[in-house]
Amino acid sequence: MSYNSFLNKPENALRRAEELLTISQPSAALALLHEILSSRRHKTWSPTYEKIIILYLDLCLQLGRSREAKDGLHQYRNLSQSQAPGSLEAVIRHLIEASEKKCREAKEAADKGELPKPEEKGDGEEATGDDDDADFFEGSHLLLSTMSTDPEKAQRDTAVLLPALKFLWEVYRAVLDILKSNSKLERLYHGAAVAALRFCGEYKRRVEFRRLCDMMRMHLGNLSKFGGVGTVTFDAGRNNKVRGWEGWTSDSIELHLQTRFAQLETASALRLYTEGF
Repeated sequence: MSYNSFLNKPENALRRAEELLTISQPSAALALLHEILSSRRHKTWSPTYEKIIILYLDLCLQLGRSREAKDGLHQYRNLSQSQAPGSLEAVIRHLIEASEKKCREAKEAADKGELPKPEEKGDGEEATGDDDDADFFEGSHLLLSTMSTDPEKAQRDTAVLLPALKFLWEVYRAVLDILKSNSKLERLYHGAAVAALRFCGEYKRRVEFRRLCDMMRMHLGNLSKFGGVGTVTFDAGRNNKVRGWEGWTSDSIELHLQTRFAQLETASALRLYTEGF
């Protein structure tokens, strides 16, 4: 089947990806689905694209490809946010729930003393020299080693739990970036923000908590600066940093206050009091 047939009929691409999975070629299936999602030839959303992105994100989770997951999510946002915002919400919820589930399973496996089998590690991600990745892994290794007096447990945590933690953190960052000014999905934004704060508190992620607070302050600052405090309507076209934002409402203010209280609680738990506001 030609590549053009995949572009013209995404159903064919989905069927081919499923065939590749039956012969144990998840990386090839992921590459095919990525080409379909990033193609500029299709501008009309259809339910098939929701099936494609869900399979694509499941493969990213299986293979530990956080960068590809972020890129695919952005591509689907561009396709669906105006035509099918409900689908975008469902996809984001699926990704967060699946990532959180894998993280819980990894923690349970590490606590039980299980090590990942070679085939369970997937292809992983190539080393790219990304500073955030380096800080995450180096800081996590030091943290895990100091949290446990058992060297073997620290090794298990690094091998089993750390990749799941990193993927979940990248998912939270990508989701917050995508939804930062989407009025239709602002409840989902704040739900993800609170979940990310809870993640930082539960796993003692002090560095990530600081970055999360900086990110949320920047998002709030852009809404306050360009969104017009106390206004319901404004010209969003004057700045693309708040594209999709429909203005402040009482519900918006209430959601932001709830998120700030959650931030304050996490800051207190981590003893990072300067990050509480």
